Amino acid sequence: MSLARLLSALLGFPWQFRALLCSGTVAGILSASAGCNHASEAAPATAPTSAPPIVATVRPERRSFSRTIEQPGLIEPFEQTPLYAKISGFVQNVNVEIGARVRKGDILAELWVPEMEEELRQKETLVAQARIGIKQAEKAVQVATASLQTAQSLVAETRANLKGARANCERWNSESTRFEKLASREVIDKQSRDEVNHQFKAAEAACELAEAKIRSAEAALSEAEARRDKAEADLEAARNHQLVAEAEQRRMAALLQYAKIRAPFDGVVSQRHVDTGHFLQSSSAGSGGKAEPLFVVVRMDLVRIFVDVPEADAILVRKGAVARVRIQALNDREFEGKVAGTSWALEPGQRTLRTEIDFPNPEGTLRPGMYAYASIAIHRPDVLTLPTAAILTRDGQTFCYCVENDKAVRTLIRVGARQGTALEVLKKQQHASTGGERPIWVDFTGREVVVQNHPGQLIDGQVISIASRQ
Repeated sequence: MSLARLLSALLGFPWQFRALLCSGTVAGILSASAGCNHASEAAPATAPTSAPPIVATVRPERRSFSRTIEQPGLIEPFEQTPLYAKISGFVQNVNVEIGARVRKGDILAELWVPEMEEELRQKETLVAQARIGIKQAEKAVQVATASLQTAQSLVAETRANLKGARANCERWNSESTRFEKLASREVIDKQSRDEVNHQFKAAEAACELAEAKIRSAEAALSEAEARRDKAEADLEAARNHQLVAEAEQRRMAALLQYAKIRAPFDGVVSQRHVDTGHFLQSSSAGSGGKAEPLFVVVRMDLVRIFVDVPEADAILVRKGAVARVRIQALNDREFEGKVAGTSWALEPGQRTLRTEIDFPNPEGTLRPGMYAYASIAIHRPDVLTLPTAAILTRDGQTFCYCVENDKAVRTLIRVGARQGTALEVLKKQQHASTGGERPIWVDFTGREVVVQNHPGQLIDGQVISIASRQ
């Protein structure tokens, strides 16, 4: 082989191999070549040293990441209510068919319960009777109050009489004492003295009688007060009796309201399982199994879809995130909604996050049961990224080359989401400062200098030359 061909072949190798071949190996090859060609020149004693490769570098860049999570699901009604009979009775009227649009409070069916209607009338009569009892009790209170006032007046009168009797008694007591002195001096005769003494005793008796009348009047006053209190208690009892009667009336009236099956909200009747003349048992009668509903009403102005987001994307889903749904049955038509919430906890078996997306449906285009593909837009600001060209993956390890002291240092990293030619970087492996300790994982700071171009041609610890520092 000629020397020109050999040099041409060497120039075709990568620079790593050229560096190795420029050692004694090249000298040996050249010597062998010269020997084959019988050349008389001797090989040089040492090979020339190759220059370090020139590389471009980049620092981790902060940017906003947007991505889309796509999962299949089924359209479900926002509200779907089965309606049952609260009370037992005969179906008198059925006012709607399946597919009928109803407003909140519309009567879907009516039951006929004659015994409850009669019981309601009985309760109404008891309420009227309680009201009459209240009027009677109020009159009794008025009578008792008047009797009390009379007793109070009689007590006042007897007390006034007692004062007069006591004054008269004191007067005759004074007269008796005076006449007793006059009689002792024989100024007056004994008959006059005795007459005065009799008047004094009569005054004392009148005083005692007045005191007795006071005690009697006070007793009558206490009795009148007790009667007044009893009349007021009877009035309170009559009022409470009226309250009980009215409560019973309202309870019966409320039960009869269940005889009218009403729509719980604006929607569509999706199921009907009742006809005129059916006898319906109360849903609380305990028949041993769940009875079939009379109607099922579905809300149509708002629908929702549940999707199971994989664990890797679970932390990215936020309430209020914009979502779109594509319906195959509607020629892949798309509708926009928002994430209403998540289950927060992942399902243990599948490791997925239950996510609810709500969609307005004013025209009723979306129907429960439709198969759909849901897309959730995820926006993450301030994410550290590197170009994908700067990141390598070999033998299950992801790494890049960081520039340290003008050398390319192989650094293991952990990456996240990808957007275009940018890849999110999360952690990097940092070697321990002292020997024997295990490497640790630390966050990227954004100050790292990373080789950007042709990192696959480098080796760990290789001296490099930086074209432009960033």
